[in-house]
Amino acid sequence: MALVLLMTKNTVLGASILLSAALAISVLAKADFGAPAFAQGMTPKMHLEEGIKALKGGDQQGALMHLSAADQGLTDQSAKMHLDEGIKALKAGDNQGASMHLDLADKALGGSGG
Repeated sequence: MALVLLMTKNTVLGASILLSAALAISVLAKADFGAPAFAQGMTPKMHLEEGIKALKGGDQQGALMHLSAADQGLTDQSAKMHLDEGIKALKAGDNQGASMHLDLADKALGGSGG
């Protein structure tokens, strides 16, 4: 009898561990680790605007981070083309050219253009 109870207890414990592991994997699979917590939930337009602000403030790394995030979600072809050109210009050290293209991308999305 004691042996049966011990086997039942081990079976229940094993099943509990498996269910806990499955739940943990499910939660991790749904998590979005691609963006920092402060950036999650931002639209591509918001990232573009933050990238423009960062560029104007002299923060090239911050600008590139936001512009790369914006590039992931943009669907407007004109805005995407200008965004891509702005990123290329920024990487080449041409802040004036980057600013011009990013302002045009913002205008294509209905913004004021910086």
